Amino acid sequence: MGVKESFNKLIEWDHKVFLKIYRDETSRKYLFAAKIISFFGNIYFWIIIAIIIAIANYITKDYYLSALFFGGFDQSFFFYILMRYVIVKRNRPYITLRHHNVQKEDELTGEHKSFPSGHVTFFIFFCYLFAFYFNFWPFLLIGVMLGCIIGITRITLGVHFPLDIIFGVVFGFVFSWFYLYVTAPYWVEFYCRVYDWLAAVF
Repeated sequence: MGVKESFNKLIEWDHKVFLKIYRDETSRKYLFAAKIISFFGNIYFWIIIAIIIAIANYITKDYYLSALFFGGFDQSFFFYILMRYVIVKRNRPYITLRHHNVQKEDELTGEHKSFPSGHVTFFIFFCYLFAFYFNFWPFLLIGVMLGCIIGITRITLGVHFPLDIIFGVVFGFVFSWFYLYVTAPYWVEFYCRVYDWLAAVF
């Protein structure tokens, strides 16, 4: 079997598994719960977390966690956008499989590209980051389990394929490892200087 045939088989499997999960009666019954769970991987949720961290760090005058958080987001978001909109450019299920009556069930999802799942990628990434910062690695295991649950809700809501979720987990680990063990010191130094400048000005 050639590369093209193997790729087509993989995509066929991806579509088949998606439709099975999407059409599952239990999935259809708990759509509202899926939307709530899905929110915890949304960019709006992480904005709330970022604000809380920024306020706490401003009070304590210890900016390390904020610098670690924002530096990680900046770097990983760049690679995420590159993968999603330049390299892969895969459409979401409600576009690709609209002939199967697949609909978008998540009102907070506006754009049309799906690979990898940003919800899962950044949930894993930030759980890894917090486990690293607090030196509490069981938190990462919990994060992976919750990230997979969030991934299933994204399939239920018609906005991601199973492969989007699987590679969301993979990229979450790759992004976090590369950031925390290679580039984080440079980002932290940059953001700490920014915070010191802002503190001096305000």
